[in-house]
Amino acid sequence: MLLKSKLATAAAAGAVCALAATSAAMAAPPPVWSKPSTIPGSFTNATPGLAAYYYHNVRGTFVTWKGQNSNAVYYRFKYAGKWSRVEAIPGAGTTDGPAAAFYTNYLGIPSELVAWKALHSDTIWYATGEITGGAKLSWSKTRSIAIKGDKLASSSTGPAVIFPLNSPNARVIIAWRGPGHHVRYELGSQSGRYFSFDASQWISGGTATDSTLTSDTPALAEVIGAGGNGTVYVFWKADGKGQRLSYASTPDLAKSGLQGSKTVKWTLLGEVPGGFSTSGPAAADISSHNNGPLLLAYKGPSGDAIRYQILTGTTWSAVKYVSGAQNRTTLSPALLTTLLANVSPTSSGVIYLRNYNG
Repeated sequence: MLLKSKLATAAAAGAVCALAATSAAMAAPPPVWSKPSTIPGSFTNATPGLAAYYYHNVRGTFVTWKGQNSNAVYYRFKYAGKWSRVEAIPGAGTTDGPAAAFYTNYLGIPSELVAWKALHSDTIWYATGEITGGAKLSWSKTRSIAIKGDKLASSSTGPAVIFPLNSPNARVIIAWRGPGHHVRYELGSQSGRYFSFDASQWISGGTATDSTLTSDTPALAEVIGAGGNGTVYVFWKADGKGQRLSYASTPDLAKSGLQGSKTVKWTLLGEVPGGFSTSGPAAADISSHNNGPLLLAYKGPSGDAIRYQILTGTTWSAVKYVSGAQNRTTLSPALLTTLLANVSPTSSGVIYLRNYNG
């Protein structure tokens, strides 16, 4: 009887331990970064572009990229859990990574704007795609963002694109590395299927000590704060500052949008503490309501690991590393809310996707 009692006690204890282990496993939080997946049939040698995609008010993901063995600008989208086929934007060609952003056009049709550095010049071109029946995209002809005589609206790298959330008429900001390494931008407003752009401007405090200079593509992101007022941020890899990442901001007010007609005032915010990179960063608001925090991801100053930091209000987190397999790149990553895209550092050209769960 004593032996049976001991065995019964041991069995009961084992069951309790097993239940405790199961409960602990069930209660364990998910990893900060999900396991990577790939975009089928998508290969590149440049940073891809990510944008939201909406059809019948159901959200999806739009991806665009330069071909690995061609200069075509390809795209595909994931909608209702399935990837569309790979297609090319008619007439689009580039030597660098394209950028994309979602907006609703003047007819109320959900649309994508894709911008890229031109194939045979340093001008920046774009096309707009209306999301129509069957969740397909109908593309406009391609056009340059440069107004006549604006020779500074050119870049040797790809651009960045954002539609500030509070600005009427789908007003857009396109930023890029301009001549002289200046961080430049243009404002555009809808004009039919296209956009009417103002002259390009230099994001600068106006003196030699606070000039914004970069050797790569900048990043744009927005966070909505108190009262619905937004803050649009621009980030860039600074020249001549030991590969430091710097940033600036401009308001996007709830009642009036961006403050300025043909130009906006940027406030230089200095350097991202601990942020160093050999290429351009990526930035995005990671909340479901665009009220922060902001995620900044970038390749480090050495090696090919991807680092990230979180901006909550005005406070930066410490530098951390994207965990898991295939978390390395020799190019800038891309971000769309919590979704991060990076290109394999090998010659495979594979684009990896993973989610931030922090």
